[in-house]
Amino acid sequence: MTRASKLGSPDNLLSGCAQRTRGSRLALALILIASLPAPADISGTVTIIGKPNSKDDSFYAPVTGCGESAIRHTENWKISAKGELGDVVVWIVDPKYVPVTVNPYIPPEIEIKQVGCRYVPHVIAVEAGVSFKITNGDPTLHNVRANASNGPGQPPGPDIFNIGQPRQGQTDEQKFDAPGIYTLACNVHGWMQAWVMALPSRAFGVSDTDGKFTVYQDPGDTIADGDYKIDAWHPRFADKVEQTIHVKNGSATVNIVFDGAKSF
Repeated sequence: MTRASKLGSPDNLLSGCAQRTRGSRLALALILIASLPAPADISGTVTIIGKPNSKDDSFYAPVTGCGESAIRHTENWKISAKGELGDVVVWIVDPKYVPVTVNPYIPPEIEIKQVGCRYVPHVIAVEAGVSFKITNGDPTLHNVRANASNGPGQPPGPDIFNIGQPRQGQTDEQKFDAPGIYTLACNVHGWMQAWVMALPSRAFGVSDTDGKFTVYQDPGDTIADGDYKIDAWHPRFADKVEQTIHVKNGSATVNIVFDGAKSF
């Protein structure tokens, strides 16, 4: 047996070196990935204590293309039997970001629909300067008029946009360039209204009917560990609720409480 046959052929030696090199690179990549933070999980619950100073009312609106029942209801409050409060926008005021590892968080697409001559959801949050979708799900004409909100009891500001949606299934993309509170309304169906909070970053969430919320993240980034101011806003309160959260290992849980006596 020759020396070459004992050590293996040159091709086999090169192949073994290449496999070891690839294996080393893979191991190094896994170590680097493991050293990066995972996508954050910042979530919580919003509740209300005490009785609100207003209530939802019923009214009669016999129009075609708006669903089977002409009996409609205002949508001021979504409060569960346990006092959990829906339609609350929660956001981190000045978020700091770091890159995430594998499976980065992909925030859901934001869309508001007109269904049964209602805006669904009634409250949304968007990032200022980023488009969101508005879809007509009804077999009737709607227009969507957006105005800046000037606060409780004040007339709305000038139109931001006013678009017509005559066709069922029609979708348009719109955006708000400046952070702030905006309303959406329909001149054809005067009871229709929705609220939009435009914020400087994507670090926000909106509570559901059980008061639960999760703060969205920027794609490819996560919230860095540290202390942050977090704000919460509901359309029937003139003032925000403010508190501090501590993010550790990319996660934080926060419970936010609104006082019904301060509502309108």
